[in-house]
Amino acid sequence: MFGYVTIYRKDLTESALDCYQGYYCGLCEALGRRYGSPGRMTLSYDMTFASILQSALYDPDTVHSTGRCLPHPIKARPRAANAYVDYAADMSIALAYYNYLDDWQDEHRRVSLRSAKRLEQHLPAIRAAHPRQCNAIRAQLDALGKLESSGCEDLDALCGCFGTLLGDVLQYDDDLWAPVLQRLGRGLGGFIYLMDAYDDLEKDAKTGSFNALAALHAKLDAEAFEERCRELFTQQLGICSESFQLLPILKDSPEGQLLYNTIYSGVWCKYTLIKARRDKRRKAENRHA
Repeated sequence: MFGYVTIYRKDLTESALDCYQGYYCGLCEALGRRYGSPGRMTLSYDMTFASILQSALYDPDTVHSTGRCLPHPIKARPRAANAYVDYAADMSIALAYYNYLDDWQDEHRRVSLRSAKRLEQHLPAIRAAHPRQCNAIRAQLDALGKLESSGCEDLDALCGCFGTLLGDVLQYDDDLWAPVLQRLGRGLGGFIYLMDAYDDLEKDAKTGSFNALAALHAKLDAEAFEERCRELFTQQLGICSESFQLLPILKDSPEGQLLYNTIYSGVWCKYTLIKARRDKRRKAENRHA
């Protein structure tokens, strides 16, 4: 359910792209340093976004460097290191661990169980350091699992679970910005949940898995369904962007450029790509009907 919160590269300057690469590679380096190779496998655009958001908001001392790694052994890549990158690494492990467990419980995929076991040794320390966040992740995934197993069609309730989860992850501390970050996460998490359902609609129909948009898809024709989905995505991102505008983040800073680009362009590019694939499949099916 991750990978939808990314940038739109064509709208960014070279310095902003280097900045993004620094946080992405910095998060990868932090995951490897703190959790080894299994940790690096949890790297995501979404937690990269979280590290950039918190770094832009709290302006910590950030060490910028370059380095090589196994995926990129020839050319050194920029890296950013600070407390919020490390925090994003911790949250990446917690989110991946519970996601692997849910996959195992739902689909009995042994690879998911093995992946969870590789991360399990790190959970006690992460829970001790971030009890509120870890409790929220577990509680909201449990609540979401119960709603999905009951065939729930209440999109607000479904989005609310994942949105509350992400809000707690984005809220680093109990400070002035906590309510704003909670609401920002609520909207962004709702968008991620719906986009994942939109992306997996055909696959879930074939496997018989729960999909939050299946009931809506069954009730509407193709054009009306696409229009309604876009409305739902816009509503969730509206919650996110309204909250984001309340944060004192400079739009012209490298981090600010990345955040504005992600919220107002990047996530929509992901939607456009998924929709284009769906339209292409539908046209091919109609030709062979």
